[in-house]
Amino acid sequence: MRVHRAVVIAALLAGLGGGDPSPLAGSPPRGPSGLHLLVASNPPFVLDVDTGRIAPVRAPVAMKRGILWVASVGGTAGVVVARYPKSLIYAVRGRRARPVFLGSGRVVVPGSDGKSVWIKTVDGPVCSLRHVALDGRRLSEAQPFDCNSTIEPGAELGLIASGTRVFDPSTGQTVLTTRYGVLAAAGKRLLLQGPEKAFTLLDTVTGVERTISWPSVLYGLDEPKVDRQGRFVALGFADPAWQSSYHQAMDVWVLDTESGDLTHVAGMPAFVSLKFTSMEWTTDGRLVFLGETREKGFVAIWRSGRTQLEIRRVRLPERTSGSDSFAVLR
Repeated sequence: MRVHRAVVIAALLAGLGGGDPSPLAGSPPRGPSGLHLLVASNPPFVLDVDTGRIAPVRAPVAMKRGILWVASVGGTAGVVVARYPKSLIYAVRGRRARPVFLGSGRVVVPGSDGKSVWIKTVDGPVCSLRHVALDGRRLSEAQPFDCNSTIEPGAELGLIASGTRVFDPSTGQTVLTTRYGVLAAAGKRLLLQGPEKAFTLLDTVTGVERTISWPSVLYGLDEPKVDRQGRFVALGFADPAWQSSYHQAMDVWVLDTESGDLTHVAGMPAFVSLKFTSMEWTTDGRLVFLGETREKGFVAIWRSGRTQLEIRRVRLPERTSGSDSFAVLR
C-alpha cells in the first residue's frame, strides 16, 4: 500500500490537554433517556436509567459465578461471557429477553453487522473461529485459527489479529498489515497506537496517514469506543493515582475520523473509580458512562455540542464479576 503522510494541523496541536481533573460535575437530565443497560455482575442485571430499577437477568447457573463480562453488539444488544478460560457465551437482545446460548469459546467480538459475533474457540492445541448470529444460528463453519493470535473487531475491514494484521474472517485472507498496533477501527479507517506517544489515523482506501497528538493530561490509555455509525472514536485516558494520590481520574476525547478533529468531552478530566467506570455509544450518537465516584453510582450522558454532562445518580448493587463492562439494550 502506498502511504502518504499528512501534516498535523497546527490548530489541532494547540491548546489540547485541558485542565487538571476535578470532581465529576454536570446538569440533571433534560428528559427521559430511554436507556436500559445490561451490566456485568454475578449474575448480570439490567438497569433502567430513568427509574433506577434493577432487574436481574434470568441467568443460567453459569452466569452466577466466576469472572463475567459483557460486550456490546450494535448498540442494541449485548453478549455475556461467563466463566474462564472455557467461557460460556449468551446473547441478550432486549431488556426482557431470555439469554440465548451461543456456545463456548475463549474470546468473542461483535460482527460488523451489529447482529452477530465471532467466537474464538480453543480445544487443546487446536483453535478455530466461527460466526454466530445473536439468535444462536451458526452463520459459518468453524475455520482453523492461530491459537497464539488475539482477535479484535475491525469494522468494515473484518477482524484484527494480534494487533497488526487485518483479515477477512470468512476466508482468513489478510487485507493489510499495519506498522503500529490498531487501537480502533471505524468504517475503513484505522487508529494506530504510535509513533511513540501519539496516534496515526490511517485511511485504508487512500493510504493517507494523519498524525494525532496525545491530547490528555493523563498518561495512561483506556479502552476506546467507536460510535455505531463508524465515524467517531471515544478515546479514553486514565490515571490510577493522580499526582501520586489516592485519586483516580479518567479523561475522554472524541476523534472525528473523517476530519481528524478532536473534541474534549464536557466535564473531563474527572475523578472516578476506574475499576467501576466504562463507556458505550448509543445508536443515536450519545456517549454513555456508567460508573462510580466516592462509592456512589452514576450514569452520565454526553451529546456532541453540549457543554455539560447530563448526570443521573443511581444505586447500583455490588458488582463482583471483575469487570466494569456494560451494553446498551434496545
